[in-house]
Amino acid sequence: MERVVVLGAEEEPGCGVALALLQDGGFHVCVAVSDPGSPQAQKLGCAGAQVLPFHLNSTTGLQGALSGAQKCFFATKTDFTKVDPLQSEISQGYLIADACKQHGISHVVFEGGQHVQRRFGFPMRSMDAKACIGDYMAEIGLRKTQVLIPFLYESFLTTFSPKPAGPNLYKIDIPMGETPMDSISLSDVGPVVTAILKNSHRWAGKSCLLSADRLPVQEYAETLTKHLAPRVFQDSRISQKMFVESYKGEAGQDIGNMFEFWRKDPQRRNAAEMFELLSGTKKFSQWVSANRDSIINALEK
Repeated sequence: MERVVVLGAEEEPGCGVALALLQDGGFHVCVAVSDPGSPQAQKLGCAGAQVLPFHLNSTTGLQGALSGAQKCFFATKTDFTKVDPLQSEISQGYLIADACKQHGISHVVFEGGQHVQRRFGFPMRSMDAKACIGDYMAEIGLRKTQVLIPFLYESFLTTFSPKPAGPNLYKIDIPMGETPMDSISLSDVGPVVTAILKNSHRWAGKSCLLSADRLPVQEYAETLTKHLAPRVFQDSRISQKMFVESYKGEAGQDIGNMFEFWRKDPQRRNAAEMFELLSGTKKFSQWVSANRDSIINALEK
């Protein structure tokens, strides 16, 4: 049985990937976490994973986690509180790439990104960093697959929860205009990565652009209205400038630039390929129907 290591498994998307691999049963799953005593790590251990300590920003535990492994999944994190979030994440990724090369990992699947700054002249540091990491992995000859993750349905429960705008009226602040936006449920990312790791011969050296649905923001709003009546949802038609100015957090400009990138360069994501990898991939309407109570709870917070 092949040994697959999930680095940073206490956070998403790593945790979902680890759980999907465990559910598949075709791998010996090792999860590398910053705190082996955390509830998430204990949950993964109880599910059958081997739990090892690891820190994304240093070599601590990295050699031990990768020793004897054949495959690996990782997703670097952009820490916008750092003085230089871009370089910090790139260094993190290079460290992992070098260790995977040293240990002869036969297939690395990672959350990738695209060169936004290079192509359009404005930064989206999370994407730019991941693109640089992918370039470096190619330079050192790692056999890899990058997974490009679009907007997550679950974001409607957190960062992009619709905002009250009147009695039973909610507005969605996503600056996409009329341009359709690709999306997927976080719960489907893990099974897709598992399918890729099980089919290395097909996916090594390629990019997998995930998408389960592709709708303009107003259609996301109409879907929410259909399932959550008498509540009504609308696209606020917010501009990128207004979005950045109103965003509370360090990453406002970068997130605004992410939507601008998606508007200027709509991804050519292959839905048929997605459904081949995971036949049960959920459309947005299916996800809303299944998560109605969670969405209402998020709205009422």
